[in-house]
Amino acid sequence: MKRPERVNDRTGRLTGRHGRVDLIELSPGQAVPEAVEGMESAVVVLTGRLSGLEAGAARFVRPGDRAGLVADPDGARALVVQARPAPESGRASSDLLDAGGGFADMRVRWLVGAGPSGSTALVVATSTFAADGRHELHRHASAEEFFLVVEGSGEHLTEFGPVRLGPGDAVLVPEGEWHGYRTDPGVTTRTIYGYLGAASLDDAGYEVRT
Repeated sequence: MKRPERVNDRTGRLTGRHGRVDLIELSPGQAVPEAVEGMESAVVVLTGRLSGLEAGAARFVRPGDRAGLVADPDGARALVVQARPAPESGRASSDLLDAGGGFADMRVRWLVGAGPSGSTALVVATSTFAADGRHELHRHASAEEFFLVVEGSGEHLTEFGPVRLGPGDAVLVPEGEWHGYRTDPGVTTRTIYGYLGAASLDDAGYEVRT
């Protein structure tokens, strides 16, 4: 058992057993670095535009393909997720999350995964926590989870106690580790999160601590 790895600067990397997550700043005309050979990747636009993709848009890139994304004249900020391909995957399932419970006032939107894009090894989604929203301690037996706060603030919950997170802060949680999130009172929090080593919530596993 170890503490989740954390990034809290505007450009950083989280490295896990199954892949990595990079937060990158791009100057006007600068291209998104291509994935390491043999890796699946997903690019999420955080601010600005990449080759016409607006903030909030995501692109999945299969191994051997090129993202070919370039920052527009105002520059951009992006999240780049890479993971090693796996042979099989299920489907990202909101039903599974609903059935598992353990959250309140939290809305999820799946961007990249087995269902939306045909990924075999990674998931990218957004979650929005309304004021007083929370996700109780839970774990994923078969995948690491990354969690980036885009807007708002609150506490990343761990077995070691809460960790403060604000805009630009990110954590990487090892597989099998208990974790959760609680937004600050009266604050709406928007996040981007996902899994390395699984292409759906079903594959990642989902267990709420009781």
